Amino acid sequence: MPGAFDYSLINRIQQANDIVEVVSEHLRLDKKGKELVGLCPFHTDHRPSLYVSPSKQIFKCFACGAGGDVLKFVQMRENLTFPQAVERLAQRAGISLDPSWAQKKAPNASEPDAAAIAKTNRWAMQIWKQNLWHPQKGADARRYLQKRGISESTAQEWNLGLALDSWDDLTARAASAKIKSDLLSSAGLSVPKSSAGFYDKFRNRLMFPILDISGRVIGFGGRTLGDDPAKYMNSPATVLFDKSRCLYGLYQARHAIVETGTAVVVEGYTDVMMAHQHGFPNVVASLGTSFTESHAHLLRRFAKQIILLFDSDTAGRTAAERALEICLAEKIDIRMAFVPKGKDPCDYLLQAGADAFRQVLDNAQDILDYTWQHFQEQIETSGTLDERAQATRKFLQNVAAGISAGKIDSISRTLLISRLSGLLALPASRVEAELKKIMKKSEISKSDRQKTQPESNYIIEAQREVLRALLNEPSLLAEEGEKIQMELFTEPMLNEIAGVLFDYLNEGLEPTAAQLCGQFESPQAAQTIVQLYEEGRRAGNFRQRIRQAVDVLHADRQNQEKEKIKAAAALSSPDALRKISELLRTQKGNPRSGILRP
Repeated sequence: MPGAFDYSLINRIQQANDIVEVVSEHLRLDKKGKELVGLCPFHTDHRPSLYVSPSKQIFKCFACGAGGDVLKFVQMRENLTFPQAVERLAQRAGISLDPSWAQKKAPNASEPDAAAIAKTNRWAMQIWKQNLWHPQKGADARRYLQKRGISESTAQEWNLGLALDSWDDLTARAASAKIKSDLLSSAGLSVPKSSAGFYDKFRNRLMFPILDISGRVIGFGGRTLGDDPAKYMNSPATVLFDKSRCLYGLYQARHAIVETGTAVVVEGYTDVMMAHQHGFPNVVASLGTSFTESHAHLLRRFAKQIILLFDSDTAGRTAAERALEICLAEKIDIRMAFVPKGKDPCDYLLQAGADAFRQVLDNAQDILDYTWQHFQEQIETSGTLDERAQATRKFLQNVAAGISAGKIDSISRTLLISRLSGLLALPASRVEAELKKIMKKSEISKSDRQKTQPESNYIIEAQREVLRALLNEPSLLAEEGEKIQMELFTEPMLNEIAGVLFDYLNEGLEPTAAQLCGQFESPQAAQTIVQLYEEGRRAGNFRQRIRQAVDVLHADRQNQEKEKIKAAAALSSPDALRKISELLRTQKGNPRSGILRP
């Protein structure tokens, strides 16, 4: 949906950021005719499907359908909001933005303001940094960092800080800085007292700022420096922060992940920093939660492969089962690795060094292979036939899901069935039959779900056809203007696109597809614009196609009017028959009176 932004400024930012240069910062592009092509980062792409047009300043993937302008590429690639993408590209081009550039409606007074919380978080980060590097106040915390092997430059780079062993250090400083106590509480930095006032949420803790992909400080993790039983503490959920959707270090690691194609996910803050310190800049961490679909969905924008790295004393089996489900659902390559010798990644790096750590990552095991080994252990240790049967059905369900997701090819399928046959002492045909039964049941379920989805409507197709023609031949609106009204566009997104396009054309302007994309916050709207433009460009014959489509839309409206009148007649409306007669008489000999199907 188009928002109330300063679009002249957005257009300026678009023009200042050449799409070829921006996309090339994320992936390799090769020349192909007048365009450039590369592997699409928005799906698993083995043959270059993403086309970038220097002349039109748009991109389009002809495999997954992703498309848009330079803003939408950055928005989708880095999982940003539309305003964040604008700010990112403005910064890249050296264009300064006034704080009020996004002329949005004022937020509800009862709702915390995300921008204000981000600003408050950054203020808190600076306060805690000052504490850490204060000669006296931060001495113990710095000794802890030295003990853990974290260098001063790493601590500075990651903006580590210190929350003092005080009930009101931060709240008192906030009061002096005229930061409202409600805002401090909304940011999760203070807690209301039972009587009145507030006290600090984090006390006597080493503080780890958590940044989102755009560099905003969205929350904190705190490691106790005392005897608090809660060793680690994260910020509470806020309008900015949800730990199940965030990854520590992704802002710092995003470019290395793109370059290597691999993201390594560990469990701790110090694990991440130590990995970066030892030359592994593609490492991130979950924030005290298991690896989730949200994490996978976020990482698949940057990585083709994910390695989950666990401590050697972590069982990993429950995590592996969950990772397998995510692997198949998100269609991303997930591998499992374990640090040996009972160490966490941070300690292992310090003890064994970078080469040994690299060997651990190189030996990461495919999640399906890991699941097979776990299944073998279950079969060998299960005490009853029922346990063996349940484990077998579960494994076959995973195999069926893997085949459907394209993770298991025909050769691998045959090998798995052969292995199962030997392990279970059953004929291969019996195992194959059971697998087919599970797959058939899955396909029937999928088919039933698809049947509940609405089928495409030829009226919507006619609306798309009108926009295809106008996006490629804007002058046709003047020729067919009286026949093309906004009321013809009943599909919501097409109605919005038509509205913005008509505003341009009625002012005598002919916008490019990129300019139209810049008018919408939604990547889906931009994708639709580019798709319609490209479909129309390839089809050509704009004048004839738009006239046929308009005929279809007008005929449909007339038939809807007939149905309304007939319904009124059924209700014995006194003048219904007269209205029908008048309508039929006016349409006599009119070639547009019937429904014209494309």
